[in-house]
Amino acid sequence: MKPAPGSFLWLVAHDMRLNWRRFADMFGGASTRNIGALLACGILVLHLVTWPAVVLIMPHVHGPDANITPLAIATLCIFTWMIAQGLFSTTRTLFDRGDLDLLLGAPLPATRILAAKAIAITASTLGSIGLLVLPLANMGALLGTTVWLAAYPTLIALALMATALGLGLSIGLFFIVGPRRARTFTQMTGALIAGGFVLGAQVIAVLPEALREKLTQAFESTATGTGLRDVALLPVHAMQGQPRALTIMVVLAGLLFALAVNVLGNRFAAATLAATGAPSGRGRTGGANRGHRFRAGLGRNLRHKEWRLLARDPSLFAQLGLQIIYTIPIAVVLLRSEALPTALALAPTIVVIAAQVSASLSWIMVSGEDAPELMATAPVTAADVDRIKLGAVGLPVLVIIALPLAGLALVSWRVALLTALFTVAGATSTALLNFWHPMPGNRRGMLRRHSQSKLIALVEHALAISWAIAIVLALAGSLIALLPVGIVVTILALVRRRHRSRSVSPSTERIAGAPLANAPLRP
Repeated sequence: MKPAPGSFLWLVAHDMRLNWRRFADMFGGASTRNIGALLACGILVLHLVTWPAVVLIMPHVHGPDANITPLAIATLCIFTWMIAQGLFSTTRTLFDRGDLDLLLGAPLPATRILAAKAIAITASTLGSIGLLVLPLANMGALLGTTVWLAAYPTLIALALMATALGLGLSIGLFFIVGPRRARTFTQMTGALIAGGFVLGAQVIAVLPEALREKLTQAFESTATGTGLRDVALLPVHAMQGQPRALTIMVVLAGLLFALAVNVLGNRFAAATLAATGAPSGRGRTGGANRGHRFRAGLGRNLRHKEWRLLARDPSLFAQLGLQIIYTIPIAVVLLRSEALPTALALAPTIVVIAAQVSASLSWIMVSGEDAPELMATAPVTAADVDRIKLGAVGLPVLVIIALPLAGLALVSWRVALLTALFTVAGATSTALLNFWHPMPGNRRGMLRRHSQSKLIALVEHALAISWAIAIVLALAGSLIALLPVGIVVTILALVRRRHRSRSVSPSTERIAGAPLANAPLRP
């Protein structure tokens, strides 16, 4: 029996269909059957991979000698990630519009519309985390410890609470800073929330063991007397399958979610109306162009154009920030290894961050070009345009890695100099890959830019990892460092050869954002 049009279940089903379509777009137009088969295979592989992990960690999570600290850190990171996802999703709903204008124009209560949207956000958030966490719970249950299945209601409760907090923060920031700055503030707040706790956990992990024990004792002595410890560990106890904690979590999550939807319903509708007239730029209307005049020089104008477009995109900084934040654990793992010195542990992380940021910026400037027709009809060669854009990529990458390189120079100027050399090489290689193999798309979909070609995604990561391995071997004084460098050169040569041999048409690839052949164009 189908739900009645306009009912809550009907709205939820509609939003879930939109969620599925956004998810299916990541597979580049594959059929539903193929996506389902791919998901089934992926889930099966995840369960097989987590099997030995569950056997290893089971005594430390649910055994008599269980240590709740790792589980507490993991739960906190999951919850903060969910809050950030709620922020991002609410902001996207407010500004990207979609079906929102039609729904708010219908004779439907705003609270019902927000509730359906919030359920869809919760489902999307739960799916992104559950895909990685729930295989652990399933394998734990199959191995005989059914309390692992408590992860299901616990994650649902955390997702409901995170969505409620995300809605409150997003709509609150919208009215506090205004619609013009709301997108920037919410994107940056989400990135800070999602990455701050992850970085905090990593910083704690590299502290000396004696200092970590003192911090733990100080927290326990402070929290025990106030009852804060019991509240903070409630999700952990729920994850361990304790009935009382699980019941409190589920009830608390349901009440918080219902409260947020009912309180924020009318404010959500008001925010959507305000967002319709909110320009994407910052500051006052017309302020973005004040004080800028055309000057001579193709390179100057094209570089400024690219940098101004980057500065106007608030979501870009959040996405790049998350990329950087979730790369830092590589350095933490290496720093905790007693066999590696500090400089040798930091160098590959800097190289990988530079390569990834360079790849993202290059894709935005080439495949996400907002004015492809203008670029195609300009009286300049495609080689000049590509060379200038490649230089435009370099400045943001330099700004990001300048401080880490300066810190590395205080440890060892030789290591810093060699790291800078490999950083330039890594950033250039991933940039050239995106220049020579463009994948046209909307610049706002940077995180989904590899939906058209998973092979290019693998190649991009392979280049970054190869340069990281090369810098480690070079710092160790091994000639084997030439091997990963040779692999990178070979890959780029093959990509360049394919790029040259491809017949490029101005009416197709250049208009889509891909560079033309190296021939002068005339207006």
